[in-house]
Amino acid sequence: MKRKWWLSLNGRGKDLLYGLLVATTLYGVGLTLSLLLGAVTIVGFHFYPMQLLNDFFYCFLVALLEEIIVRGFVLGGLLRLRMNRFLALVLSSVLFGAMHLFNPDMALLPMLNIVLAGMMLGVSFLYTRNLWFPISLHLFWNWIQGPILGYGVSGNQFTSSLLDLRLSEHTWLSGGSFGFEGSIVCTVLLSILVGCMICWFERRAQTNR
Repeated sequence: MKRKWWLSLNGRGKDLLYGLLVATTLYGVGLTLSLLLGAVTIVGFHFYPMQLLNDFFYCFLVALLEEIIVRGFVLGGLLRLRMNRFLALVLSSVLFGAMHLFNPDMALLPMLNIVLAGMMLGVSFLYTRNLWFPISLHLFWNWIQGPILGYGVSGNQFTSSLLDLRLSEHTWLSGGSFGFEGSIVCTVLLSILVGCMICWFERRAQTNR
């Protein structure tokens, strides 16, 4: 396998936009479903531009570090050992989940969703060996979830957010204080997205042969 520099932007600049589009679509659908199901209610709106910018930079650093470690070194290392790529994807995603094991309010459903999120972030790396799509998706996933919508992010709370949400008592539906990642709505959407991404990359790979 020819090794590539994971952070090369050569021909990958569009991945930054794709990450934003996927995260925005997921949360657009997720929030809409949550509102329709009564899992959340929007009760307030605040606009603190400098805080949003600071939170964006923080989310970028988290995404950059975690993607280099988990997708770059771990998943990339397993692939270089010629492990089956889907087994490597699952193992690296389980490790990604384990990294969040001691986050506040962690439970079985949030852990499943973090592992699924790891698979979502890792799928493109299987086929491109480049990190910019998962970095962008990870960045906007966290930033939209917390500073924009007002959810917790993997159990962690931001000091302010664009929206104030009131959450249903049914934490399996709303995600509770863990955030949207703790909800069954997230489980369904992530499962669909991972399947669609694998099918899309496989078809593209077959077309390019």
